[in-house]
Amino acid sequence: MNLTREANRKMEISQLAKAAKVCGISNRDSLPEAVRAVVAKADTSKRFLNTEEIGEICKYCKTSEHAVELLIAESNQVVDKARQQLLAQQPQLILPGGKLHPEPRAEACWRDCQQFLRVIIYGVACDCTEVTDAAGMTAMRQLYKEMEVPIPAMMYVLAQMRTLTTQVLKTSGHLREATCLDKAFDNLIKALQPT
Repeated sequence: MNLTREANRKMEISQLAKAAKVCGISNRDSLPEAVRAVVAKADTSKRFLNTEEIGEICKYCKTSEHAVELLIAESNQVVDKARQQLLAQQPQLILPGGKLHPEPRAEACWRDCQQFLRVIIYGVACDCTEVTDAAGMTAMRQLYKEMEVPIPAMMYVLAQMRTLTTQVLKTSGHLREATCLDKAFDNLIKALQPT
């Protein structure tokens, strides 16, 4: 009986993981088809935009290539700093019994944060603040609930990432992109919060 329940849970988690999708930019009719195609291609490979793609998108969307390149260049440090700030506040998270223990569990969480930032950077390049996929985020929330992901901790990390990336853009004079980034974070945070 327990084996069947465990097998069903694993199957459910596997199905949720397949359905979970953050990026909804390629579904935005307000963006030119060429831009959506470039984003869809990068998103399918779960990678940042390359220099050529940044140039193409920024030309269409009249955004700053420099701002996008800066965000990509700073992305690892941003996630690292946000992680350090969280663990300085809540070190128990990664200790035995903590919500981010054992280490592979914590690593998966940091990878997700990196992916969230990647999608937000797509949004900045496209000047698009509605970055999430509604159905994909519903699956993501259910998956996080099943996996007991500590959502308050994740919200804290996202808030830190938002502050750090906004700072990067504002200090380099990219105010329009900073506004877009801020709204894209709003969209993501709202989509992640349990309903």
